[in-house]
Amino acid sequence: MKKEKNKETGSSIPVEIGIPQHAVLYALICKSCFQNACRKEAEDMVREVTETYGRKRGNRMRLLTAENGEDIGMNSFLIHAEWQGKKDENQSRMYYENDRTVSEVTKCAWYEAWKKYDLLKYGSYYCRYIDKAICEAYDGGFELNVSSVLSQGESSCRFEWTKQADEKTVTEGKAGSKWILPFSFHCRELYRCAQEVLKKHSKTEILLKIQAEFIKIFPDTVKLFGKEEDL
Repeated sequence: MKKEKNKETGSSIPVEIGIPQHAVLYALICKSCFQNACRKEAEDMVREVTETYGRKRGNRMRLLTAENGEDIGMNSFLIHAEWQGKKDENQSRMYYENDRTVSEVTKCAWYEAWKKYDLLKYGSYYCRYIDKAICEAYDGGFELNVSSVLSQGESSCRFEWTKQADEKTVTEGKAGSKWILPFSFHCRELYRCAQEVLKKHSKTEILLKIQAEFIKIFPDTVKLFGKEEDL
C-alpha cells in the first residue's frame, strides 16, 4: 500500500487502490460516455475502451510468458493473470477437465462495487468484452466461452476455455506470483485506454468529469491521475 501526505496534518495516510477503485473507474468511464454521446456511439466507445485495455493485458501476458521461457498455452495464461484480490473478496472454483478448463465465480468484487455505488448498468459492459479480449490477444491456441455472468442477474460467472490446463502446474506457478501488477497500474492503464479512445471520438472533455466523480467517491486517491511516482 502506498502512502500520501495529508495536506492538513502533514502525516502519511494509507492510499489503497484495489478492485473497488478499478471497478468504479471503469463504470464511470462508461457512464460518462453514455451521458455525452448518443447510445450507439457510447456503446462503440465503451466496447473499444474495454477491448483496448483487454488486448493490452493479453499482449503483456503473452510477452512475459515468452520472456520467461514458458510455452504459450493454457497453463501460462492462467499463471500470468496480472491481478490478485484480497482474501475473500472473490470466490471461485476451478475445474480441470479432459478437453476444457472451467472457472465458476460465485462472488466478484467488481460486481459488488458496481452494486454498492449504483453503477451496475454501466459496469456490466466490462463482463461483455474484457475476458474474450484478453484471451484473443494472448493467442494461446484456445478460445473462451462465457456462459453466464453475475452482472446479468445469473448465479455465477462461468468461464470455459477450450483446452485443459494442468492443475498442479497452475497452482505452483501462481503461488507467490511475481507477475501480479498493482491496481494503481491497472487503473492508470484503463484510464490511458479511455484517453486514447475518447481522443479518437473528439470527447476528451469528459475526462475531467470522470476524474472529478471518481475523486468524489475516493478522495484519498486524488494523485491517481498524476505522475507515476505520485502514488
